[in-house]
Amino acid sequence: MRMNCLPRLALVLSLAVACGDTTNTSDGASSTGDEPGTSTGGTTSEQTSATTTGDATTTTTTTATTTTDPTTGGTTGEAAYCHGWDGAAGPAHLELHNGDVLLADGGVLNLECGGQGLYMFGLYPTFGGFLPTSDNVTFELTVDVPGHNTNPSGHFYSNTSVIYYVGCEDLIGGVFGVVPILPPDNDDPLTLDGLTADVEVLMSAGDEIVTVKFTATLAVDPNDPSFMFCGG
Repeated sequence: MRMNCLPRLALVLSLAVACGDTTNTSDGASSTGDEPGTSTGGTTSEQTSATTTGDATTTTTTTATTTTDPTTGGTTGEAAYCHGWDGAAGPAHLELHNGDVLLADGGVLNLECGGQGLYMFGLYPTFGGFLPTSDNVTFELTVDVPGHNTNPSGHFYSNTSVIYYVGCEDLIGGVFGVVPILPPDNDDPLTLDGLTADVEVLMSAGDEIVTVKFTATLAVDPNDPSFMFCGG
């Protein structure tokens, strides 16, 4: 379930953009390297294709979780965590969505004009099974698209430290609830339509690493009016 709550003044999301550097950066995210770390002894969560399950959608709510101890369910009315965190109960898990559609092999990733004025393919996460130790959860991304793996690390996009805000207070200037995949700066977005992307996402979940892998088709709609904001 995806949760939206009231934000606070601060800027926490910063991303790396491949621009002749060793990592990609974007307004609002931070990066510490090029390649994702190796996941050992962690939990792997494989997303199955909607074509095999027959159910490609997920239902979300916009109500904040309130609890003093999410593992026991005791409540005090204090906000816990938001932006996709669905509680500490159960094993550590991660699902990624394109809008409300679960991303899995054979799915579609739509190009969007992000809130920072950059093109992106957005991954919208739902996750839990652990208790965050701060207002941030760290993701690592590696995305490969044949013919377009041109960043300094040899990928379409890679970022070893995407800092994702899970707090429940407003932050002015931030972009919340999405883990962006940023196309290379030198790519014409229209040339990406219909191409296949291999996506690997690692999420730090306490002492565990949760990994999701899937292959999706990139979709670009040149008539999307929001593209004017990104210069399309």
